[in-house]
Amino acid sequence: MAKFLTGKELAEEVYDVIHDAKKQLLILSPYVKLDDYFKNLFSKHKNNSELHLIVAFGKNKRNPERSFKSEDLDYFMDFPNVSIVFIPNLHAKYYANEKKGIVTSINLYDYSFKNNVEFGVISESKIIGGSGIDKDAWESSMQVLKNGYAIFIKRPNYKKKFLIAKDYLGSKIKLDLTQDLLKGNKVKKFSVFEFIDKTYVEETMEQQRISREEFERQRTSYKASSKPLIAKQKLLSATNLGKLKDKSFAEVVVVMIEKGYISDKNTITVLGSHLGIQYKENAKGNKWIVYPESLAELL
Repeated sequence: MAKFLTGKELAEEVYDVIHDAKKQLLILSPYVKLDDYFKNLFSKHKNNSELHLIVAFGKNKRNPERSFKSEDLDYFMDFPNVSIVFIPNLHAKYYANEKKGIVTSINLYDYSFKNNVEFGVISESKIIGGSGIDKDAWESSMQVLKNGYAIFIKRPNYKKKFLIAKDYLGSKIKLDLTQDLLKGNKVKKFSVFEFIDKTYVEETMEQQRISREEFERQRTSYKASSKPLIAKQKLLSATNLGKLKDKSFAEVVVVMIEKGYISDKNTITVLGSHLGIQYKENAKGNKWIVYPESLAELL
């Protein structure tokens, strides 16, 4: 079933496509510019090696950084299972995960989401084995990707265990032509499909997506107080924070995920950083998250 979208409804659906992805996430947009809200959405997937993120951009062949800023490129290069593709003549925009896709006029550009009049059509049938608009859009996108220039590929490594069980052993960069492209040099043409391997997929913890309006409200509220908060308040681990309210480690983590301050027990979101949540590391290199003591009031 297809549905026409515009205005806030369109923006919300694109946000959901990003947030709700489990197995694959395709971003096809000539221009990519991330604000903190987009980074907050994508951060959910930052430690998920089993989600394949594909980001394809285009235009500005002589100066690609006008289409995709180096700092945003660096942000995506940190993901454990990511493909970045340059398509010089790309003008189409398409956002899709394994359950739904949106053909639209809107670029992955914060200004477009806040200011422009944009249209889109969403189809919610499954991409694999789907039909109609969704299947056609997905297949056309795959053909466009095939003809593009893969400029960055990173893939996870696993140690196989019993049956389908496995241990994640970190990710390895298979291809990196980003600096050549950004410098305007001619790059060798590699297809992204040369690097796509089959992966096992497991469900990740469900968490509620915070709205852009709520994100902005909270960020504005915490920006002014975050620095003094860090300086004046004691920082506690989730276990010790929970003890103040007789809550377990797991209960603290669930609350912080629901508030949008962390995306999992090991990853702080942009919003959480503004609030004063930090990483702490000991001499052995072990790292964990610590929280301002005042957050115990949320428990």
